[in-house]
Amino acid sequence: MNQPVHRLQQLGLLALASLCFQCGSSQPHPATGAGGANGTGAAGKTESGGNSETGGTGSGGIAASQGGAPISSGGAVTAIPGGPGCGLADAAAFCDAFDAPSTTHGRAGELDPLKWSGARQSPQAPTGGNLAIGVLTASIPACHAGLPSKVYPDQDTLICDPTTAIRSSHLLTAVASQNYGQNSYRIRQPFDFGGRTGKIVFDAEAYTVQLLGWISLEVSEDPAPGPSFALGAPGTANDEGSVVPRNAFELQFMNNCAGTADAPLVGLRSVLVVKDYVQTEILLPQQVCLKTKQGNLNHFEVAVSQNKIEVFGTSFSADGAEWETPVLLQSADVSLPFSRGYVSITAHNHATLKYTGDPKMDAWVARWDNVAFDGPVLSSDREYEIPDSLVDSKQPFGPEPVKTIGYLVADSAGAPHDTLHIPGVDPSGMSKARLALSGWYHTSDKSASYGLKYRFNGGTWHDRPLNAGEITALSDSHCQGAITQMIDVPIKDLVKGANTLEFLASNIPQDYPPAVSNIDLILSP
Repeated sequence: MNQPVHRLQQLGLLALASLCFQCGSSQPHPATGAGGANGTGAAGKTESGGNSETGGTGSGGIAASQGGAPISSGGAVTAIPGGPGCGLADAAAFCDAFDAPSTTHGRAGELDPLKWSGARQSPQAPTGGNLAIGVLTASIPACHAGLPSKVYPDQDTLICDPTTAIRSSHLLTAVASQNYGQNSYRIRQPFDFGGRTGKIVFDAEAYTVQLLGWISLEVSEDPAPGPSFALGAPGTANDEGSVVPRNAFELQFMNNCAGTADAPLVGLRSVLVVKDYVQTEILLPQQVCLKTKQGNLNHFEVAVSQNKIEVFGTSFSADGAEWETPVLLQSADVSLPFSRGYVSITAHNHATLKYTGDPKMDAWVARWDNVAFDGPVLSSDREYEIPDSLVDSKQPFGPEPVKTIGYLVADSAGAPHDTLHIPGVDPSGMSKARLALSGWYHTSDKSASYGLKYRFNGGTWHDRPLNAGEITALSDSHCQGAITQMIDVPIKDLVKGANTLEFLASNIPQDYPPAVSNIDLILSP
């Protein structure tokens, strides 16, 4: 059950009594069985090719499987503010101490799907061989009872028992997607810093190895799934190509500060600001670096206003309970085009299989705890997610099977296509509906003509051409065809209860078919 570790000792894990510095009580949870990825897959997904998978259609819009038994839940975004013990001097507007696995699983695995939206990205030619974004298995270290040694999505997101290095239950994420892959988790409750300096705090395994993996924090104006960046490093042709959001700021903890295997370090590479899909990297001339250790947590605090971002951090804690005084890592003057957004925590896998020897590291593992922010408590939206497709498939370039997470989008000329199901939708009292999704499109000089068609419940097809910002993002080769999209939906198209959703492509090449994934339906008053 141990994750292969590049040039480092493997971390021995021992469950201890809980002790939490940040977020109130964090008790060891009972042993739990295997979750999401061992089940039947996407609830209600049908395929024209004869393969079909069905799941439960309970009262909500979030569906997944646990140990083969389909369960579903969804609806109003859960907003339970924490007390002043959540790592904030004042009461938190949001805090998750990851005390125990959720009894309901969605794309975010063992995280509470009413608090978190999960997103996985694999932007480098993800539909080769007509796969709908296939993901390999991830080896996981000891976490809790009942888990296999290798997992597929959505079982790659786990709430683990306390260890000697982290003395409270905590989140573990394992990113198996190679070549700019990432697992990202968006807090469904918005973070509002309008007219003030807001604060975000989190503990995270900031350990990084060049060309293998790292962690990041994003705040995007839209509830965009898996926001990331696509920029070339100075003097190079390419650095990272991934999903670009519309408006956001991002903190990438990917500078290893010339640390060594015996004395690893981490620093903040830069502050990235995105305005209408155009990215600006604010290079930070003075680098402050922190000590890290694989399997241990660092503590971070981010102060945010529309014109300034300050990032504080500590070196790693020996037990995840006692911390040094945070030091200022970087301060950047900014001009953010928004004052309310959505916080995402992300783990990145640059290319672990490519850049490790034997034994190969098949995934980048990161641990998290005590994620919180302050400000007003905002919880009026209702969100319903479409599960990952989770179809077992053969990959075209190797023997190991993959499990898909997305859905191919057929040409609008009339090819067979998927019908996606969203149970338990309640549009009453809501005036606005949007789809948030990740799109992947094989880019060409004709991308300005690209578009999607969609319809709900067998009704009228709606055209959704790419807008100017999306075309700008796709024209940048660094993004490799991956963008986030927000699609306005006529509220009248929705019905109370079970809804269906279909997509078709307009003028998009099918040699590498387009795909959509990480789809949420978001209703607002």
